[in-house]
Amino acid sequence: MTNKPQLSLEDISRLGEKFYTEKLREKLEKEHMGKYAVIDVEKGKYYIDADRLVAVEKARKESGDILFYIIQIGSVQNPGMNFNAKKYAWNF
Repeated sequence: MTNKPQLSLEDISRLGEKFYTEKLREKLEKEHMGKYAVIDVEKGKYYIDADRLVAVEKARKESGDILFYIIQIGSVQNPGMNFNAKKYAWNF
């Protein structure tokens, strides 16, 4: 069984920003301004909630303990990745 290598932080950031900008921004800014989008860049799936930690938990239920690209919808100045430790997520 071969394990797929995990993407680097730089790859997650680049792919997440591209996915959000090209495929999600217009739609999400109309419907979910100010909420958080948590993006699984490998699957092309995203999860939305007004609470960042709730959005991360939604994503973790389907994708497991991986790194996600997180952005507050409408604000391209605060993207990040999460580090999962138990039930918490931190952005940098």
